[in-house]
Amino acid sequence: MRLVMFDVDGTLLTGNGIDDLCFAEALRSGLGIQHIDTEWSHYVNVTDSGVTSEIVGNKLLRKLEDSDIRTVRQEYSTRLRLEITKNPLSFRAVPGAVELISALSSMENVGVCIATGGWRDPALMKLRAAGFPIGNIILTSSDDALQRESIMLLAYERARIQANCEKFDSVLYVGDRRWDFANAQKLGWYFLGIARGKHAPELRQTGVTHIQPDFTDQDYFLRVLEAGEK
Repeated sequence: MRLVMFDVDGTLLTGNGIDDLCFAEALRSGLGIQHIDTEWSHYVNVTDSGVTSEIVGNKLLRKLEDSDIRTVRQEYSTRLRLEITKNPLSFRAVPGAVELISALSSMENVGVCIATGGWRDPALMKLRAAGFPIGNIILTSSDDALQRESIMLLAYERARIQANCEKFDSVLYVGDRRWDFANAQKLGWYFLGIARGKHAPELRQTGVTHIQPDFTDQDYFLRVLEAGEK
């Protein structure tokens, strides 16, 4: 029994950057924080809760409180919903992604789940806008944990229970950034990079062997999954 775990932003979805703007605006309007750095690689924990925690610590000089998360998450969701209503094509599925998830979900010996560093409601909003039939697919998020590694481990455990197995024989994590690869390595999981533009050489430099621009070559993806190669 194999498990395939997907990241969301940049992996399953492409966007026009509006979610970054919505997130920054949510911090400004919700907590009064100005001058938000939206280069997420600059943060220790690249998750919505992790970034919010670091910004609160650096800008407001205090620890993150639960009320901060609730405020920013609500502001972010509201702004994102408005933008999607105005432009339903703000988020699109990476070519071949919907078809691949459908194919994997129909396989008896493969489990499928999603582990995103974003918050759950915004992630679902974007996935649905892009036409993903989420159905019964497990999705863990920054609502569940601050660290991406913990989010990934929780997705594994929930997928294991759903599949009614003691453990998965292998795990393939599919992501688009170097922190996705780093966390997969920490957990001893295999990794496939989905990257375009500047992110493809970034992944190569970190040692990623398998990199594709999208999911249109489904046979390639299935060969990597079957071989269990890093």
